[in-house]
Amino acid sequence: MAQLTLLMPVYNAAPFLSEAVDSLLQQTYTDFELWLIDDGSTDASRAIMQLYTDARIRFFWFDHNRGRVAVVNEVVTQVTTPFFSITDADDASHPQRLQKQMEVLLKDESIMLCGTAYVAMNTAGKIFRNVLLPQRHELIYEQMPQHAQVHGPTTIMRSELLNAFTPLYRDYFKDHIADADLASRIVDRYHAANVPEALYAYRIVSTSNSRKNVSIRFLHLYKLIAFLSDQRRRIGNDSLEQNRVEEVDAYLNKIAEPYLRDASVHYRHAAFYHLYWHSLAKAWRSCWQAWRLKPYHPKNNFLLFYLVTKSVVYLFNERWVDPHYTTYFKNTTH
Repeated sequence: MAQLTLLMPVYNAAPFLSEAVDSLLQQTYTDFELWLIDDGSTDASRAIMQLYTDARIRFFWFDHNRGRVAVVNEVVTQVTTPFFSITDADDASHPQRLQKQMEVLLKDESIMLCGTAYVAMNTAGKIFRNVLLPQRHELIYEQMPQHAQVHGPTTIMRSELLNAFTPLYRDYFKDHIADADLASRIVDRYHAANVPEALYAYRIVSTSNSRKNVSIRFLHLYKLIAFLSDQRRRIGNDSLEQNRVEEVDAYLNKIAEPYLRDASVHYRHAAFYHLYWHSLAKAWRSCWQAWRLKPYHPKNNFLLFYLVTKSVVYLFNERWVDPHYTTYFKNTTH
C-alpha cells in the first residue's frame, strides 16, 4: 500500500491541469496515489485526465458541479494511506516537495501537518511573490491568528485527522478558504511544521472562485477564522462546533456595517486585495467603482495614485525581472 494519497479536485482547469498533474508524477518521492476528481467540468479537463495511464492515478467522476468542499468531503473518506494531501489543479510542485515534507513527517510523529513556503505566479507562470512561512510549530501557533501561517494546497496531513475532523471541511466555508479554516483548527490542537523552501507555485487565476466575487463577506473570512480560533483556544470549541451559526453571522454582519454605509469602502478594499495578487484589471475595476462613488475622498485618490505606481512596477517586473516558475524550481533544486 502507498504511504500517501494526493487528492486533486478538478473543475474547468484545462489550461493548467497537465502542468499540475505532471509536476506530481515527476516527484522524487514516488510512494503515493494520485486521485483526480472531476467535479462536473464543462471544458476539456475530463479529456485531459483520461490521457493519463500512470498506475498511481485513480479517477473519480461527478456529472454535476458540487463544489470543492462537497466532493473532497465525500472522496476523502475513502483514504486508507497513512498520509493525505489536497492540492489544486492549476498549481505546480517542485520535484522535491513531497520528499522533503515526508522526511519531516516521518522524522517527528508529533507533527500532524506539514506545509511549505510557496511562490505566487500569474497565469503565464511568472513568479511575482515569494511567501515565506514559519518552520516551527511554536511560531505557527503564535502567528496564526494574525494571518494564515500554513498554505492549504501545500499541506500533507496524517490520516488520523480524518477521524478528528468529520467532515473534514466545514460547510460554512464552502465558497471560500475552507482549507484555511481546516489548517487553523489543526494548528489549535496539534503540532504543525513548514518546510522553509518555497516548493509550491500557487497560480493566481482571475476566473477562479476566490477571484470572481470579492464580497464583503469574503474580505473578512480570515478575521472570522481568527475569531473562531480565539474561541477554541479560550473555551475548547467554537461557535460552529456548537452549531451556533447565528453568532458567526452576527460577527460578520458587525464587521460589514461600515461597508454597507459606504460602498466605496468595499470597492477600495477589493482593489487592494486584487492588487496584492497582481490582478491588475480587477484592481482597476474596483478602484474605478470606489472613485466613481466618492471621487473626492482622500483614500480613493490615494488608491488611484498608488495603483498607477504599482501597475507600472508590476508590468515592468513581469516583462523584465520575474522568473518563470520552472526556472525558479530548477535553480532551487537541492
